[in-house]
Amino acid sequence: MSSSLPDPIREELIRYSFVSTGYSSPNPPVACVLENTITGEILASASTQKSGQNHAEREAYRLLREKFPKGILPSHNAYVTLEPCSHYGKTPPCIDLFLEEKPVRLEYGWKDPNPLVSSHSGLNKLSEIGIQVIENPRLAEISSGFLFGFKSRIERRRPAFLLKSSLSKEGYFSSGEGLREKISSTDSDVFLSMIRAKVDAILVGPNTVRVDNPGLDFRVPSSLPKFSPQILRVSENTGVNENTSANLNVGRDSYKGFSGLVSAVLKYSSNPNILQIHKEKEKDYQPLRVFFLPDQNFISQNFLEKQNQINDRVGKKNAAFFLDERKSYDPKLLSVLENLSKFPLEKINISDISRILEVLHSWEINTALVEGGNFLYKLFSPILTEDDAILQIKSNTVSFPKGILPEWKGKFSMEWKAELGSDLWEVGRCSQDL
Repeated sequence: MSSSLPDPIREELIRYSFVSTGYSSPNPPVACVLENTITGEILASASTQKSGQNHAEREAYRLLREKFPKGILPSHNAYVTLEPCSHYGKTPPCIDLFLEEKPVRLEYGWKDPNPLVSSHSGLNKLSEIGIQVIENPRLAEISSGFLFGFKSRIERRRPAFLLKSSLSKEGYFSSGEGLREKISSTDSDVFLSMIRAKVDAILVGPNTVRVDNPGLDFRVPSSLPKFSPQILRVSENTGVNENTSANLNVGRDSYKGFSGLVSAVLKYSSNPNILQIHKEKEKDYQPLRVFFLPDQNFISQNFLEKQNQINDRVGKKNAAFFLDERKSYDPKLLSVLENLSKFPLEKINISDISRILEVLHSWEINTALVEGGNFLYKLFSPILTEDDAILQIKSNTVSFPKGILPEWKGKFSMEWKAELGSDLWEVGRCSQDL
């Protein structure tokens, strides 16, 4: 089994995985690179397109065939972050493409968790015609930072979660005075905006709806970040900080799950080419905006108008609502919400985490960002596993003499931290899974 991966190919796979993340869902954000076996030149690179369009492999070969429209392709190797599919979905099986184009070697990262693929793998067919097939652990390291949400939805039947909280110098996420409060800096906001583009859904609780009048849509930053933050790895055993991943290379210093995805956001948000891609496809990177609604008296007209304006801007209904089954809602309000919502309204016990996870799974959500309030922090933090994470953004300038602390349920260990101007970003994962 090979464990090597050329640096240019590794970097290309990471970059294309990042571009596809938040764009390809519910399909996984797979990346593929085709390499000339003689020169080592990268012949074509691609990632999975929007649902119903080309998977990464077909897109890469489409681009290569533009260079060589007829006859046999140059001798080449293929690198792909996920085992090629072997079943018909909205597109033909990618295995058939490899059987047709015949790379010398196929290296892949993760085995596909989809039962349609795992039970009818086509890799043997490739081996039978002389194609070398290698499951590469270096490729799998890349997969672990981008494909974890898809794996969670398939295997756990629920999204992967990132719980985010902005904190004052004292560690409070709110002063408790019922006012809309800005804590994170403008430097952090650029990266936080990109995180919104990288997740399938953003969830906020009833009090956030009442106080903040949230929008939750993704808007391309007006300018590039002023700097690229360095990540300080936190030793899991000693708590000692190690500056081991200043350039965030995947390899010996890789991070898995949401920890890896957030670190990629810090790296690639400063790339002007990647920012331009997100600008051109801004409507396609929009997360589903999920609101746990408060009592009807606290749902403002401004909030409803904002959601309608966002739907108009992004060109689709892209909100969803959880209603508390213990509360009553006026039929006129329900009609307004239905006109805003991508899915039927869900009237449930809003503390029933099992039912909430079922609904999110039915909506084909791979990754979700939990943005606000102790109601959701207490609801979701007890279920976090190794691919989930907590992001705390601590301000060095905003101060609350008193306030509300985030109530995380469970034990978490900080994995890395990064300074962004006046803010400190800290990413932690569930201790029992580290």
